[in-house]
Amino acid sequence: MLNMIKSLIPALVLGIIISLSFLIPSEGTLLNSSMSLRLPLEYELPGWYGKRRQESSQERKILAPDTKFSKADYSIVRHFEWEKRMPDIHVSLVFSGNDMNQSIHRPELCLPGQGHLNLTGTEIQFPLNNGKEIKFTRLSSFKKNKNIPDGKLHFIHYYTFVGHGNICHTHMLRTLCDIKDRTLNGMTQRWAYCQVGTYWSPHIGISREEADRLLQKLISQLLPEIINWKEIED
Repeated sequence: MLNMIKSLIPALVLGIIISLSFLIPSEGTLLNSSMSLRLPLEYELPGWYGKRRQESSQERKILAPDTKFSKADYSIVRHFEWEKRMPDIHVSLVFSGNDMNQSIHRPELCLPGQGHLNLTGTEIQFPLNNGKEIKFTRLSSFKKNKNIPDGKLHFIHYYTFVGHGNICHTHMLRTLCDIKDRTLNGMTQRWAYCQVGTYWSPHIGISREEADRLLQKLISQLLPEIINWKEIED
């Protein structure tokens, strides 16, 4: 009996969330995300070179017309020719429009559609250069690649959502935060979906641990520069 009750808990929670969603006011004070739309480019971020990247036509087609994008690829600066060449890191910021449900990414849904296989997720928390701690969802996957001996190119993605004064590392937490703000505070916030990712394979001389450290290094430097931390709730 106890096991049966435990198995019903996720369904009950989902039912409560769906029920509460009908109470969300259709209008309210609209507040912008605490995330900046502007990513540092070229050598603006010390130790990195950033190059703007255009969103795809598919993203534009799928998401609402008032969705805003900011994307860049970052490469770590090599001071000497013999230093190891590391893979580029892709940073993607997607800002919701008036209809949040039509302009927020769900990576667990869209990555498989892009050919990513064996997608698994875990929670991870680490400090930034400004002393703040932040939680991310960390996704691992691989894509088939005939140019690699074992046929697999592995990927790591970190993602989180930044609203107005709120940071939520899962879609469920972001939904709950929205319900609270709309029902209790009469407030609607625009969310920025932040995804940072790169690739690795032992056959290209990059280990999973190296790729992970590279991602955390960039995140720890970048987020203090593009989030208004005065607005973020402790």
